[in-house]
Amino acid sequence: MKLLFDSNLLVQRGRITAFCLALSMTAWPISSPAQEFPTKPVRIVVPYSAGGPTDLMARAIAKYMASASGQMFTIENRGGAGGTIGTAAVARSAPDGYTLVVNGTLAHALGPMLRPKTAGYTVPEMSAVGIFSSSSNFLVVSSSLNVKTVRDLITRAKADDGKLAFSSAGQASNPHLGAELFKSLAGVQMEHIAYKGVSDTVNDLVSGRVPVAFASPSLALPLLKDNRIVALATTGEKRMKGWEQLPTIAEAGVPGYVFESTYILAAPGKTPAPVMARLHALLQQALDDPETRSALEKLGLEPMKNTTAQADQLVMTELKRWEDIIKRLDIRQD
Repeated sequence: MKLLFDSNLLVQRGRITAFCLALSMTAWPISSPAQEFPTKPVRIVVPYSAGGPTDLMARAIAKYMASASGQMFTIENRGGAGGTIGTAAVARSAPDGYTLVVNGTLAHALGPMLRPKTAGYTVPEMSAVGIFSSSSNFLVVSSSLNVKTVRDLITRAKADDGKLAFSSAGQASNPHLGAELFKSLAGVQMEHIAYKGVSDTVNDLVSGRVPVAFASPSLALPLLKDNRIVALATTGEKRMKGWEQLPTIAEAGVPGYVFESTYILAAPGKTPAPVMARLHALLQQALDDPETRSALEKLGLEPMKNTTAQADQLVMTELKRWEDIIKRLDIRQD
């Protein structure tokens, strides 16, 4: 048999073969930084002591992120200076996504302004992975105060001419600023008694020595369950889930009052965009996980979702919202 070869056909076939090889090489999966991340354990700093609400919510988030990524997400408690010391350590760490911080959004926003020397960084030098939960607080009073409504409290505060005291976990803490906003909008004066931490306020609140507090659910709920204090209202824009019988402070006589605590997962600034995207995706998946949602809800928290850009904007909104109040109160803590 005689075989005939067409040289032009061979050339064309060669070109087709080369093209197919090049195409197959291009289509071969190439791993990106986001796909590879994380390849080693991730550390989440909680800038408060273990066992508190911020610590517990961080552990709930970390548990899911570890399971979903196949890498450990460990919690490191590094308290001090109202959360600023731990956050500052994260701000100074390598911007590679392997060191993160969970903090209250308000503390995260105000820390560098209140403690510029301690912080050593500015808010824009951190990047938000996401603001992942929010909660209303309770306006509570000691049973011995004999106050049943917000209007009763306003009347009592005016009658006491600024001597009625409220407690907080320290200057510019959430309970302190929630009370300052109340004073401003209700037109009353009350005395601020600052404690070292939330747990330190309990005995004096229950006994009536310092009878008013703007308390987190984690503090208030056990005391309310045992009838050791009285709840007058909640601080959010809408009534609290499970406590719909309580009005909001705005409904109860202080129009415009809204004070909600939100919580943020943040990374050092200049963390690569693909890594931030991967962390953000893991966080959003955690918020869809029934077990994680249940853990947050048991802390009185409502899971919330946003983009990294939206979360950064929310931080700046908090900063601007409170800047004038901080200046008026002349709070500096360095």
